[in-house]
Amino acid sequence: MELPSLEAEIRSDNKKVTYWLLFHEDRKKDYMLRRDYAVINCSTVSDSLTSSEMLDISEEEKWIELIEEVERRLSWKMKIFLCLRREYRDMTGRKGWTAAAQWKYAQKVADYLGKEQEDVYVDRFTFNNWWSRIVEYTARLAAKRGLLS
Repeated sequence: MELPSLEAEIRSDNKKVTYWLLFHEDRKKDYMLRRDYAVINCSTVSDSLTSSEMLDISEEEKWIELIEEVERRLSWKMKIFLCLRREYRDMTGRKGWTAAAQWKYAQKVADYLGKEQEDVYVDRFTFNNWWSRIVEYTARLAAKRGLLS
């Protein structure tokens, strides 16, 4: 059996990491609902979740914890950026998410620092670099925890 190329493997891992970074809140809400449902409805051993379902919930919990750890460890500027990246995750096309996020980022940072927006403007290259770094940080931690296989 031929192994996928390193590029294909990295793209696949990054796709999974990107999904968890962008949809963390949605996945966490869904996870909490399913977990609560499982606890409420598992009054007897025969009603309990299958081992496969428990593994799915366990892996989701690990991803949720990982993403929250990454968020805690980011600089305050990158936290703002990640929040905006999530807010504009569905924007595609010529300018995509970066144009909208650039404007709002400058507004938030300028307000926080008491500066003019022009003084805290971040270019597209920097935003793309930040996104790549966040994905890389997350992928490394996920690999260390056995979440990428």
